[in-house]
Amino acid sequence: MGRKIYNPFSYTISNSTYALIPHIDGTRLLTRVIEDRSEFLIEQTAYKTITGSCSFYRGSLVSATLYAQKAIGVKHKPPIIVGEYYGNPLIFFPTHSPKNKESVWFNYDAIDLIESDERGGCVVYLSNGQTVALDVSAIALRNQHSFAGSLRRYFKKAQNQHKQQLTYITKRPMPVRPRHPSD
Repeated sequence: MGRKIYNPFSYTISNSTYALIPHIDGTRLLTRVIEDRSEFLIEQTAYKTITGSCSFYRGSLVSATLYAQKAIGVKHKPPIIVGEYYGNPLIFFPTHSPKNKESVWFNYDAIDLIESDERGGCVVYLSNGQTVALDVSAIALRNQHSFAGSLRRYFKKAQNQHKQQLTYITKRPMPVRPRHPSD
């Protein structure tokens, strides 16, 4: 294959991470990472990469899943917010159950188009020009992508409400402080 294999604990998802794809090399299960300008293999599963990245951003996959379920009401394969990156949520969604070794994880922001193919699967066009062919129906993957968009809107709405509350508090008139004799 010719791709460099990185240390399993050296990779954390960022906004430049586009996809985590399972890759079998003999008997080893690796993960193919597609980023904005690079592609490489890591020696851990996509699930471990997701859970480790959630921990890095001071959360957990369990809490991210519960937040998504509460926010958008999706119980099966919900998209998750892995963490916040400069105020923007890093939203990823799986193609199968999160613990499934065949599950591909996509960054919501990295997808330009999801098209059906002639085999009943789909082709995902990433914003860096790469494509990923999957044995998942285009309709199912479009639904997953749509749920991720709903999660982003929920998050942004909550973020804006929080900013308005802070703005309200800071705009409250402060009482005039009496002058001290030494001033």
